[in-house]
Amino acid sequence: MSKFFYGRLAFSNLKKNSGLYLPYILAAIGTGAMYYIMGAISKDEGIQKMPGSMDIKLILGLGCGVIAIFAVIFLFYTNSFLMKRRKKEFGLFNILGMEKRHIGKMMFWEMLMVAGVSIVCGIVAGILLNKLVVLVLMRLVDLEVPFGFSISVDAIVNMVILFVCIFAVTLVYNLFQVQKAKPIELLQSASQGEKEPKTRWFLAIVGVLCLGAGYGIALFVEDPMSTLLLFFLAVILVMAGTYCLFTAGSIAILKLLRKNKNYYYKTSHFTSVSGMIYRMKQNAVGLSNICILSTMVLVMISGTVSLYMGVEDTMRERYPKEINLTGYGLTQSGKETIHELTKQAVAEQGIKIEDMIEYDSISFSVYKDGETLNLLDGKGGIPKGKMSILEWITMDDYENLGGTHAELSEDEVLVYALHGDTNDEKYRFQDKSFQIKEYLSELSIAGTTSNVVCDAYFVVVKDKAVLQELYEREHAVYQDRASDIQSLVSMDVTGGEEQEIACVKRIWELVESYNQPLPESDQIDLQATSRTKQKESFLVFCGGFLFLGIFLGFVFLMATVLIIYYKQISEGYEDKARFEIMQKVGMSKKEVKASIRSQILKVFFLPLVMACIHLAAAFPMMNRLILLFGMSNAPLFAICTVVTVGVFAVIYLIVYGITARSYYKIVG
Repeated sequence: MSKFFYGRLAFSNLKKNSGLYLPYILAAIGTGAMYYIMGAISKDEGIQKMPGSMDIKLILGLGCGVIAIFAVIFLFYTNSFLMKRRKKEFGLFNILGMEKRHIGKMMFWEMLMVAGVSIVCGIVAGILLNKLVVLVLMRLVDLEVPFGFSISVDAIVNMVILFVCIFAVTLVYNLFQVQKAKPIELLQSASQGEKEPKTRWFLAIVGVLCLGAGYGIALFVEDPMSTLLLFFLAVILVMAGTYCLFTAGSIAILKLLRKNKNYYYKTSHFTSVSGMIYRMKQNAVGLSNICILSTMVLVMISGTVSLYMGVEDTMRERYPKEINLTGYGLTQSGKETIHELTKQAVAEQGIKIEDMIEYDSISFSVYKDGETLNLLDGKGGIPKGKMSILEWITMDDYENLGGTHAELSEDEVLVYALHGDTNDEKYRFQDKSFQIKEYLSELSIAGTTSNVVCDAYFVVVKDKAVLQELYEREHAVYQDRASDIQSLVSMDVTGGEEQEIACVKRIWELVESYNQPLPESDQIDLQATSRTKQKESFLVFCGGFLFLGIFLGFVFLMATVLIIYYKQISEGYEDKARFEIMQKVGMSKKEVKASIRSQILKVFFLPLVMACIHLAAAFPMMNRLILLFGMSNAPLFAICTVVTVGVFAVIYLIVYGITARSYYKIVG
């Protein structure tokens, strides 16, 4: 026997089964190209020298990890569809005299060819598309595109190692499947569906409970930090519930319909329900995977798009004024110096100050146990209570911010609860009590509604003496880790964004020059930021996440398309015989086609409907999660979500229409 016999036979087999292997190879090429691109961009020297490169590198590193895990699961899972169709062929080879070790050699050559084409073409596609993807990324984050063309050797090596391991494990699994099966089992495997399960009420109830628990976390957990911690638990519960309901719940419902004689014994219902029972028990895992992948696409795209579209709103909410100065532990002389240096910087830029606000405050975290405010004891233990942020300001500053004057004694306060309890009558802080005189309905402080991750309270005290006392009490516990009294100045200026950035830069320079000859104890500790500069950094972050969302969304969409395609092919071969039998027992060709079309539509659009239900339940949780990024524009998030669902539904419909043609060609 020629030493190239198995290679030629393997090539001939792949050519005959091109309808099965071509989508698989294309998916492997696409996944490999994306993995290379992610790795190459994260190591690109030009990008690493740009502002915000650390954020981009972190985001792309996360993307590499997700794609690697996904590639392992996805390619191994889709391989099962190929093996189901090929087992009959392997059984025929076995009966015709080919030993299983010979079949193993043939399978080795097939996998070698598939892996070689997938890896080489994946690398080539990744290299060719890399620059285009960099252009898109730089456009999203509003940065200049680095010049030059480079090939990342590290990314190629990582991609080759990953995919060689995936194809090697897949080959071992396939060989094991063939070796353990008898020839007759291989011949019958392609037409052999899973046995119809009994009505598993327990599994259906577990599915409902898991889904209910996941939805409950999404709907009723309001604290953003708790939401972040419970997010993955909710995801796991929803995934488990989806699998259970598709496996057992759908069958239970269909069997209840079958017991309803008035409903079941009608031509359209009879064929539809009986056909769907068979499909559900055979395709539950595949449909669950489509549902979960669809949900992941919708959540990723809608969340990242809304973050990116809401950058302007987020920045205006976080930084209502164009220039923001924060001094720490300043004396009155230090405050006056900052005013003088600020006026000098503004004058040098040829612009003017508009609408300046300023106030002093001290903020620190406590563990709020009812009306008691506990500080950490410094011994590593966490006090009883819920972590909260308290920011304290004086009555004079509250009035300057537009508040109404109120007469307060030293132990009386006004409270604005941004997020938290509004039923307390007083606060106990160490051995001092503050009587809550009134809860405020609003408070105009820059950035108070952005980036809130826990309960937050703004407390108005009588005067600076009380503010100083609070500082001393906190300092006695936290020592060097204590928060200083902050002096905040926010202002708008005339002129454009470049002048705004230049003005802030000049303030930094003037403060540095002022501090240089002074001892450290007399220096001014100042932080100066401009809204435009912060926007640039935030845009890099949000643009990077949008890029990752679109990239991974495309990967998951590709997986969804491939699973739908293979399910159509598998069901086409299995339904061909049933199609002929239904005609022989008296149903017209038109009725049979209508029945099958109805079943397929219901089965394949059920995952999309379920994904939309998942997304609707997850919307409150997603809204709280994006609040951690500083975005609180729920209407914008809702619009982005609806548009994303609409676009995805159109793509899903197109994919279904294209793949359905393959089905009808087989059964027709």
